[in-house]
Amino acid sequence: MKIHTSRFGEINVDEDQVITMTEPLLGFPDLYKYVMRDHSDDTPFKWLQSLEDSGLAFVILDPALFKPDYGVRLSRSDVEHLQLESDKDAQVYTIVVVPPNDPQKMTANLQAPLVLNTKNNIAKQVVLNDPNYPIKYPVFGE
Repeated sequence: MKIHTSRFGEINVDEDQVITMTEPLLGFPDLYKYVMRDHSDDTPFKWLQSLEDSGLAFVILDPALFKPDYGVRLSRSDVEHLQLESDKDAQVYTIVVVPPNDPQKMTANLQAPLVLNTKNNIAKQVVLNDPNYPIKYPVFGE
């Protein structure tokens, strides 16, 4: 399918690239379908582009790249919703906020990561109740 986005222009999305959220992302109650795009070949950043709102795209990043000890414990319900058969099929991402005038001050939301089942492209935003995982964690340190 072809979709027009405000950030990337017209893009082709194969059906097997569509990521379906089990529940909408916090603050976006009607959006369930996304596609992941690389920011560029030389950075680890990716974009999570909404297929239902052409103007909505999130910068996401694997938290292991900046917080190696970060861990997400999924509930039995989360595992069932994601249809996870193995931990190896789960990929965790955090939504990143990049200040336009100072990218070095970017922060990642460690409290509500995205978990993607890489086998079936089902994803879920998981809210963690852990005080060690803030909503605005400095990606490049304090």
